[in-house]
Amino acid sequence: MSEPGRFSARLVVTGDGPPIHNGIVEVADGIITDIFSGPDSSATDLGNIVLLPGLVNAHTHLEFSTITQPLAANNGMAAWIGAVTDSRRQRTSQLDPIRIGLQELNKAGTAAVGEIATADWNSTRLKPDDPTCVVFREIIALRPDRHEHALDTASNFLAQPATPGCIRGLSPHAPYSVHPNLYNDLIQLAASHDVPLATHLAESPDELQLLAHGSGPMRQRLESLGAWHDSAIPHATRPLDYLVPLAPLQHPLVIHGNLLDHDEINWLGQHTHVAVVFCPRTHAHFRLPPHPWPRLLEQGTPVALGTDSRASNPDLSIWNELQFLARHTNTIPADELLAMATSTPAAALGIEHDCGSLAPGKQATAIGLQPDPNTSLTLTSLLECGRIAGVLRRGRWQAA
Repeated sequence: MSEPGRFSARLVVTGDGPPIHNGIVEVADGIITDIFSGPDSSATDLGNIVLLPGLVNAHTHLEFSTITQPLAANNGMAAWIGAVTDSRRQRTSQLDPIRIGLQELNKAGTAAVGEIATADWNSTRLKPDDPTCVVFREIIALRPDRHEHALDTASNFLAQPATPGCIRGLSPHAPYSVHPNLYNDLIQLAASHDVPLATHLAESPDELQLLAHGSGPMRQRLESLGAWHDSAIPHATRPLDYLVPLAPLQHPLVIHGNLLDHDEINWLGQHTHVAVVFCPRTHAHFRLPPHPWPRLLEQGTPVALGTDSRASNPDLSIWNELQFLARHTNTIPADELLAMATSTPAAALGIEHDCGSLAPGKQATAIGLQPDPNTSLTLTSLLECGRIAGVLRRGRWQAA
């Protein structure tokens, strides 16, 4: 083990206890070994900085990280999916969008990320200072004749050797893109391997119309892609039909949940190990009705924050996501909002031992904020106007 280093900050918000004024964070080999109150003349003085736990981005698609601005969503989800498909086909850059996305996450103070991968993600691209990556292999197969191939793809992905900093999971994409029989088989596969599973659900009116009636823009989009099959979605299907099978899993994540109804919200309240991932700026981009996240929180459902991809969000910064959310609500305490970007997503992804708070034994990744000199130093004021001044990443300070 290397000699410990120490960093001092005006305030250290650990995320699992009271803030520590004149806090000292001691680090060895990229892991926190101690946190205490100073002064300590041997510590590297970060100055007027508040350290918060490294942020956890519960949901993104890094393959779209070279998109410079969100794709238009004025005509609904089905049309937007068409734009995403076109963007993928027209991609000509030789740059690795996943590498670019990881670099952006690093600069944004991200300790860990839940990544949706459309191919067998090459974990060798990870560098020692990158965020911990929970990589969900996305499976898309609505047609019954693709069932076995899709299941083999998922099985082979989970069978790959473990690599540092990369945890494998599965993502049956969505009700409109995965046959119900395959959906259930993927859930059983995830349970047998004890890996996390993420699925997009109750995301858009187009999805709900397809489930309920088998019609609408989403069906037209699927037909145009040659992906539709009449037997795939029984009449009067609801998102609840896709929630119930998640109950046996240890770490199931419902992505978006924008349009969950009363029964679905109540079911989640009775199964509080199922987390909902809310992407506030993506939700706003699609101009959807208000998200039920405050009610979910009130009943004990874990709500984690994600950015989704640059196809629906201007950047991959969870800090920007958190500030956006804080500026649009005045009813949720600041510490609960912070948990949505730290401890809650870490637990939802099954990596709370690694990150989510600042504590001995966890990775020494923290986001350093410059407080506004014209306001009192509170977590509320930091969420309103704190500016990223740097990142303590696995024991090395990187100024912004």
